[in-house]
Parts: sequence; structure tokens; C-alpha cells
Amino acid sequence: MLLELAVNDGQPLRASLNRKGLLSAHLNVSIGTDDASTLFLNSIDETDEPNTVYSTWEVGKPSVGDKIEIRLLADGEADPPTKIRRSSESPRNLFSNPEQARRLLDAVSTFDTELMAIIEHARVVEPKEEFDRIVRAIGEIVVEVDQHLISPTLRKHPELLEEPKFRKLWK
Repeated sequence: MLLELAVNDGQPLRASLNRKGLLSAHLNVSIGTDDASTLFLNSIDETDEPNTVYSTWEVGKPSVGDKIEIRLLADGEADPPTKIRRSSESPRNLFSNPEQARRLLDAVSTFDTELMAIIEHARVVEPKEEFDRIVRAIGEIVVEVDQHLISPTLRKHPELLEEPKFRKLWK
């Protein structure tokens, strides 16, 4: 897939994504601050989950009166991105030692199983309003554990996703 973006009938900029992910165009206009307005194309390649490649094609800052034209094309030649960022290179990724990563994921898997058992028991013994609060609270904890422990560990050690007990932790 290819996105083509042209400003004021000028030379178009082309961004592409030919694998699993998201291709998008962004126009952000800030009121009261000229520096904050941006125009760019973006792709998020999710083919090699849990690792992701983020590519950005910066177009520049839009001005009042600009004509911005975006076309969706099936394929073609893309321009090189202005920036590329890989989640696999994030300094937030965890554990240089794969065995330590495995130990963490074992603990998280046990924790996840216990939390789900609590939810199932609460479904039967708690009033609906209380059950809903419990589910919401546990859901918030699960999101935090994923964001701060599971995802940073699996990005550094994607080979652990081959183990079924850890695959269920991913999304």
C-alpha cells in the first residue's frame, strides 16, 4: 500500500507499507503556537511482533491556505523515510539474560492465572456493580504489567513467544 501526499500541487512525497501494520497521514494544527503544527506520513510495521518498526516521512509545517492532497495507491516506489525507530532497540527492553526473562514471564503467567481465577470467582459471589469494579481494577493492573514487564521482555527475547505458556501473555 502507498500513500502519496502533496502540498500546494508540489512534488508529492510517498510512503509505503507492504506488510502487516498501519499506514497513515497526519495533519496536526496547533492554535496559538506555530511551532506545534505538523504534517507527516507514518507507517507501523507489525510483521515481526512483538517488535515493531516505526517509519516517519516528515512533510513540514502546514500554513493557512495550504492545499493538502492525499492519495491512496495500490503500489509504487516510496521515498525513504525521514526517521526509523525500532522497538527492538528501545532502552526500556528488559533482561540481557534469557533465563531471567523466562523467570519473569513464568511469574507473570502465574500471576495472570491467579487474577483470572479471582475474576471468575467474583463473577459468582459479588454483586454486578462490585464485580465490574473488580474487573476494571484488575484490567488496569494487567495493562501496567504488560506495558512495563511483558512487552519490554518479549521485545528483547521474542524467541520466548515460541513457548505456548508465554504466547498467551502477548496481546
